[in-house]
Amino acid sequence: MRSRRALLVALVAVGLGLSGCTQPAQSASSGQKASHVKVEAIAGSTVKKVTLTEQANTRLGIKTTTITGSGQSTVVPYSAVLYDPSGVTWVYTMPQALTYVREKVVVATVGGPGGTEARLTTSPAVGTTIVSTGAIELYGAELGVGK
Repeated sequence: MRSRRALLVALVAVGLGLSGCTQPAQSASSGQKASHVKVEAIAGSTVKKVTLTEQANTRLGIKTTTITGSGQSTVVPYSAVLYDPSGVTWVYTMPQALTYVREKVVVATVGGPGGTEARLTTSPAVGTTIVSTGAIELYGAELGVGK
């Protein structure tokens, strides 16, 4: 219960922070409104693709790294692992610049210096670029928190 409360507080905080990123900005050249965050459904999937502008990416402090390891065991920074309200674990992959997609992972152990690494038994392929900082902000954007 305590972890769900903490997640709810975090999502509310993210929503407040993202509200500045999701407000339409006036385009000087065309007079049209442009959004800093674009969320699109992915056919056949329950997750959505989140695309940020360069400005939104910078404001949210998104940082990335690559998955390391080999065989049945891959390693990611523990900060990259996102727990949803049901306890399911995820990471955000970056299939192209400024575009992020949530992918389910299975955490086997947490360790390393100060518990900073998560060893995964199910994950994207070694070498895949993932978000190491800012996953909760992307999750808030994907769910529409702050709109």
